Amino acid sequence: MTDYLDKFSRIIDLLEERSPQGLSISAIARELGMNRASISKYLDVLQSSGDVSMRRFGRSKLYTPTQRVPLSELFDRLSNAIVILDADLHILMVNTSFIRTLGIHGERNIIGAPLFDLNLRIFQDPAIRRNIERIRQPGTYLTEMQHIEDSTNHIYLIEFAPTVSHVGKPGIMISLRDITAWKNAETALKNSEKKIRTIFRTVPSGIILFTADGTILNANRASLQLLGLKTFKELMSGNIFDISCYKGTVLQLIQQGMVAETELVCDFDRIRREQQIPVNRMGIAYFDVVFTPIAQDGGGAPSEFAILFKDITTERLACKELVFKETRYRSFFENTCNGVLIYEPIDNGDEYIFKDVNHATEKILQMEKQDLVGRKLFEVFPDLPDPDVRDALIRVLKTEKPEFLLPLQYRKGIDSPWVWHYIFKLPSGEIASFMIDVSDAVREDAETPPQTCDVHRKQSARAFHDS
Repeated sequence: MTDYLDKFSRIIDLLEERSPQGLSISAIARELGMNRASISKYLDVLQSSGDVSMRRFGRSKLYTPTQRVPLSELFDRLSNAIVILDADLHILMVNTSFIRTLGIHGERNIIGAPLFDLNLRIFQDPAIRRNIERIRQPGTYLTEMQHIEDSTNHIYLIEFAPTVSHVGKPGIMISLRDITAWKNAETALKNSEKKIRTIFRTVPSGIILFTADGTILNANRASLQLLGLKTFKELMSGNIFDISCYKGTVLQLIQQGMVAETELVCDFDRIRREQQIPVNRMGIAYFDVVFTPIAQDGGGAPSEFAILFKDITTERLACKELVFKETRYRSFFENTCNGVLIYEPIDNGDEYIFKDVNHATEKILQMEKQDLVGRKLFEVFPDLPDPDVRDALIRVLKTEKPEFLLPLQYRKGIDSPWVWHYIFKLPSGEIASFMIDVSDAVREDAETPPQTCDVHRKQSARAFHDS
């Protein structure tokens, strides 16, 4: 083998020395003192391996060193670990990746050695050995196998192929590739797909896949329940535009091609009547919808889309009812003839912040709402009888029992109104107070003989209670 390599090296050195001028077979034989027929065979080998190139000049063949990367260098740069064996399973050739993958020391020369005598890991596997022997016999063999290395848990793909040398002798090429990362990624992908299928089947939200023209491709069981259908056939016979009732919304989402969240209204009576889809729900339903395009391999405009939706009819109707009640409350609050104040207790009831007042309160207190809300009661009205008012508010706060307050003035002065209060605690923890201007009754009491004052007080109290 060494003698052949020496002959190849001498021929290549001579061609490089005379490059770029080409040499004929006769010239090379004459220069090297070798047989012309032998030189012709050596040149055939070198040409097939890519080490020399040939061009014709008349009837002569002129050889020059190849300008391409030699086959031996390409072989050495392959990422797969490759070994080539002769018919007796001796090593003819290996590349750098094989040396590195099998952990062979760089100074160790394994060319010409029997493969099975080297005790190389992987090739200790009896199944791999038997497959190599089958190729050698020849017989039926596997073109590829997978091997898990116990010591490292690495997974290798091993490929086998019979070869024939330039002189017609049979051989075997074995290629090893570490596919651990690929196998791990494949396993992770399978696990991910399994999780997605589980979510698709069990998630309580409806999921529908469809094309740009509205054709339904797939859906989960929750979709049937939300839409009042019994079978997938009933759903597939319809169209996404039929189910959504308002084609424009879904069509706009498809045209935009972006992830979006929206709300769709579904009229089940109309679906049953116009689309002939046998839904068993009735009336109007509201759905919260997340729309997404499904990315295509290689990019480009998506042709498939998905919606994930949940029924928010109960919440929507409750919200409408709440808005109605709020509107009704606000109308009563603002338009009642009695004053109404809402306080928020702070500092364990030592102080109270105005949260809301109505128009009647503004008129009685002769102050604008914006000048009261957010401010503290006893800071705005330091003339309020204290501790009587504070103690009454604390009692209502702690006992949750309503109380009447005797007529009082928010500010001292002849023109300041006298106000009678009915205070009670709200479920929110705030204190509410109905108030009525009783200035006329108080002033009349002040001018009335003592024996009639009690009568006037009872009449005023009855009037406040009735209001």
